Amino acid sequence: MALRGTGERGAALLTAMVAVAVLTAVATDLAYSSRVSLQIAASGRDELRASWRARGGVNLARLVLTFQQQLDDAVPQGLAAGAGVSVPRLQLWQFVPVGALAEALFTASAVPPAGGAGAAPPVALDAKIEDESKKVNAQLEGLGQTGDRKLWQQVQAIYQLVCDPRWDPLFDREDAHRVRSTRQDLIVRLRDWVSEGEQSSGLLLSGSSAPCGMVVGQPPFEAAFGDKNAPYDRGGSDERYRAKNNRMDSLDELFLVAGVGDAFMAAFRDSLTVYLPRDAKRNVNETDRAKLVELARVIADPPLQPALLDPLFADRLGKAVSQKTLGGLFALGPADFGTAVEAAGVHVNSALLTGQNSPFTDRSTTFLVRATGVAGGVESTIEAVVRLGQTTTAGQALAAAGAAAGGATSAPLPTIIHWRED
Repeated sequence: MALRGTGERGAALLTAMVAVAVLTAVATDLAYSSRVSLQIAASGRDELRASWRARGGVNLARLVLTFQQQLDDAVPQGLAAGAGVSVPRLQLWQFVPVGALAEALFTASAVPPAGGAGAAPPVALDAKIEDESKKVNAQLEGLGQTGDRKLWQQVQAIYQLVCDPRWDPLFDREDAHRVRSTRQDLIVRLRDWVSEGEQSSGLLLSGSSAPCGMVVGQPPFEAAFGDKNAPYDRGGSDERYRAKNNRMDSLDELFLVAGVGDAFMAAFRDSLTVYLPRDAKRNVNETDRAKLVELARVIADPPLQPALLDPLFADRLGKAVSQKTLGGLFALGPADFGTAVEAAGVHVNSALLTGQNSPFTDRSTTFLVRATGVAGGVESTIEAVVRLGQTTTAGQALAAAGAAAGGATSAPLPTIIHWRED
C-alpha cells in the first residue's frame, strides 16, 4: 500500500510539473507574441507619423514657394530692364529653414505626451528646397532651328559638366550591353532618346580639341544616317528595347539611355534635371563656385580662355557674385551675371544674356523638395518636384496680396509633378 501511495504521489507530481512546463511555454509564447505585436504596432505608428511629417514638410515648402511667387510677381520680368533700373528680388525660399519652421509652428505635435515608457517618441523633420532651373537640363527636346538658343545652351552645359579630364574613366568603360560612349555619343543619345523617328542624330561641333574647348554648332544637331536604336539591340531578347521618342518622366529614366550607368549617375545626378518645361531657361543665380565656372564657360567668348584655367578664377567670380547678391539673398539678372564674369577676367558673349532668345533667366518655376520625417527609429524620405503657377502681373499680385490679408485664398500651392517616397 505504501509503495502504491508513493507511486501515485510521484505520478501526480510529474503531471503537475508537465502542466507547469506547458503553462510556462504558453505564457512565454504569449508574452513574446504580445511584445512582437506591440513592436509591430509601434513601428506602424512611427512609420505613419514619419511619413506624414515628411508630407507636412513638402506642403510647408510649397507654401514658402507660393510666397516666393508672390514676391516675384510684384516685379514682373521685363519691368526692371524696361525702366533701365535693376530692381532686386528677394530669394526667400533659400533662407527659410522649412524644418525649423515646422518645429516652431507645430511644437505641440513634436512633444511626446506624458505616459512613461509607452509614450510615442518625438518626431523630427528636415526639409530642403532645390532650384531645378539651376541644374543642367538633360531633356534635349528643344527645337533645333538656328534661333532657339535654349537647346544650344543645354547641349553646351552638358558638355561642360562632363568635359573635365577627371571624368575620363566614365567614358572609357563599356556598359552592360558592351556599348562604349564618348562624351559626344552621350549627348547624341540623350537627344535621340526623346526625339521622334528612328534615324540617329549628328552633333555639329567647332572650337578647340582641347579639354572643355568644344563649341556646339547652331543648330546643335543634324540628321545622320544610323539607327538610333542600335545601342539597345545588343542584349538578349528579353533585354532589348527601343528609344522612347518622347520626353522623360523622371530622372531615373536616364539609366535607360545608352552610356548612362551607376557611376555616371553617382557623379552627376545632383547636377541634372529632366523636370523643366520645354521652354524653360537656365537660372544664373548660382552660389556654388564650381557651377559658376561651368556657367562662365558656357557664355565665354571665345570658350576656352586662359582665365578659365586659373584656379583663382572661381574665387574671384564667387566673390563678385556674392557681393552683387549679398550672399545670395537677392536674385542676379543674366546681364549682371555676365558683368561679374567679365570683372573676374573672362570675356563673355553678351548676346546670350539679353533679348527674348536668351537661354538664361533670373527666376525659376520648378523646384525639388526633399523632406525627411523621423519618428523613433523610422525614417521616411519624400522627393517631390513642384511647379509654380502662371506668373501674374504686378496689379494681380497686389490684388492677391490684399485678398490674402482679408483671409481669402490668394494663390494655389505649386503643382506636384513628380513624387517619390522611400
